[in-house]
Amino acid sequence: MTKPLVVRSTNAIPAQVRFHRYVAVLLATTVPLVAVVEFMRAVDGTPMPWARLVGPLALTIWAIVVARADEPYSIPLVLAAMWFTGSLVMVEAIFDVDVTSFDFSTAFGLIMLFAVLAGTLSMGSRLIWAGCLAGSVAAWVVLVGLFTGDSVEAMGVRAVVATAGVVFTTALVAELYDQLTASIAAHDRAVRLQDAVAKCSEALLVHPDSFALHEAVRAVFEATDADYAFVDRTVEVDAEPGWEIIASAEHRINGVGVDWQTGKYSSIPTTYGALSAGEASIVQTSELTGAERRLYDRDGILSEVCVPIFVGREFRGSIGFVEYTQQRRWSDAEIQTLWRAADMVGAYWKRQDDAAALTASNESKDKLLASVSHEIRTPLTAIVGLSEEIANYREGMTLEELDELNRIIAVQSRELAELVEDLLVASRADFGNLSIRAETIDLRDQLERVLEGLRESTPTEKTVAFTGESMTAWADPLRVRQIMRNLVTNAIKYGGDRVVVSVREQANHAVVVVADNGPGVNEREAKLIFERYYRSDQSPTQPGSVGIGLAVSRQLAEMMGGTLKYVRADGPQHRFELTLPLALNPAEHLIPEPA
Repeated sequence: MTKPLVVRSTNAIPAQVRFHRYVAVLLATTVPLVAVVEFMRAVDGTPMPWARLVGPLALTIWAIVVARADEPYSIPLVLAAMWFTGSLVMVEAIFDVDVTSFDFSTAFGLIMLFAVLAGTLSMGSRLIWAGCLAGSVAAWVVLVGLFTGDSVEAMGVRAVVATAGVVFTTALVAELYDQLTASIAAHDRAVRLQDAVAKCSEALLVHPDSFALHEAVRAVFEATDADYAFVDRTVEVDAEPGWEIIASAEHRINGVGVDWQTGKYSSIPTTYGALSAGEASIVQTSELTGAERRLYDRDGILSEVCVPIFVGREFRGSIGFVEYTQQRRWSDAEIQTLWRAADMVGAYWKRQDDAAALTASNESKDKLLASVSHEIRTPLTAIVGLSEEIANYREGMTLEELDELNRIIAVQSRELAELVEDLLVASRADFGNLSIRAETIDLRDQLERVLEGLRESTPTEKTVAFTGESMTAWADPLRVRQIMRNLVTNAIKYGGDRVVVSVREQANHAVVVVADNGPGVNEREAKLIFERYYRSDQSPTQPGSVGIGLAVSRQLAEMMGGTLKYVRADGPQHRFELTLPLALNPAEHLIPEPA
């Protein structure tokens, strides 16, 4: 998979580059002042050799060029200024002429200053540089002393001062310089990381779609010099926990390809163990072994750091950096930035989940209103119509006609009451107000009560039979009857001409089976019939339902410690199976009081 090229950020200027530029600017501003002084001396009648203006002018132009360069390197410039100053003093000493306004003491101080600057600017072996420069200054002091006739003691003292001064001052300034460099670098990193976190937050707040994650990753990526940054989400790969990279940014690296857009967490146990525990995962490939080491080697990864992304308490993915060109130690600032980005991505996914849930809730409400308005209208129309018929024409009706109308009103009223009960149970369950009052119940007795009620409320020509012995279960009798009523009514409406209800024991549980010899539910709908407000379209001759009875029944079964499932057989006798705990020892089902 080809990813877009992301250019490294060049906003942060290294402290070394700044120091070289500052030195060049210093020389570019001070050397012209020296030239002005020399020119003023010439006006007063002092002889002005060519070096008085040509030398400072050349150094000034050189300093300006260095100061304006993208990567300034000022050591040659400093050494040239040091050589130029020392040469002028040497000419004066040898030929006894006046070619500069500097006396020996001033020139000595300048040369030591230049030597210290050159030693500090060098990023190699500073002590060796300092020693060489100190030796050069000491040699220059001795030569000047010989030509000016100084005493051996004076030359020795000056040589020792030059050597010790250059070496120790260079060491002191270099230490301060290193500390300043580290402070500036830390400040630059902190600014870059803060800017990256702000951009990441802005991307996740402004962009509502998956584009937001790509922008967020790019923002975080700009804060580091890693080779690759990514966000992945947890997915199922061959029925195992795995990952899938959904947003990334990278620097183009020759010969290295990112070859693991998706995979199983079982192949990277080190990373998965840390992430699933809510900890950062820092991987150095050289420290891995076995198949995990081969996987990282295959992809060319040398170092990796990533942190988990949680939504609530659910592990949903990770965000991290990868290094292909060097084995590095990840800084605390980089890891902290990943943690902050992970929190933002988690909040972003939470908002998406909430938005999806709200959309689903609105859709459910729309389905509920459509279904309920239709389902309630049917029995209400019958109840109101027949009641008005009785009220208006009662005197002209026979007892048989009145009994028939009253029977129909009773059937429709019971159907309406059962529908309202299912809706109330679903509503209370949604708000957490539904309670179960379990006790020892005789399933056969409960089922007979349900079947007797259905014979009165739902007359049918279909055969409804019950088989099985008495069996006690630990359940709420009211909710068990509600489940059984929904299952048997569903079988009568949509099943074949024979419905059989049976009870059996299985693995310390009571299993109630409602089977019929109808066509059953097709494979696609078998996965949907327990969804709220889903209405089967397989029985065009039967009126649709509100689509909540089976969903409520499964929820009630689970609240009582049982299950409800649909079993599709190859032949007849497709069935629903309700499993409930047996009442072997009712005390085992009691919930102890808190201490």
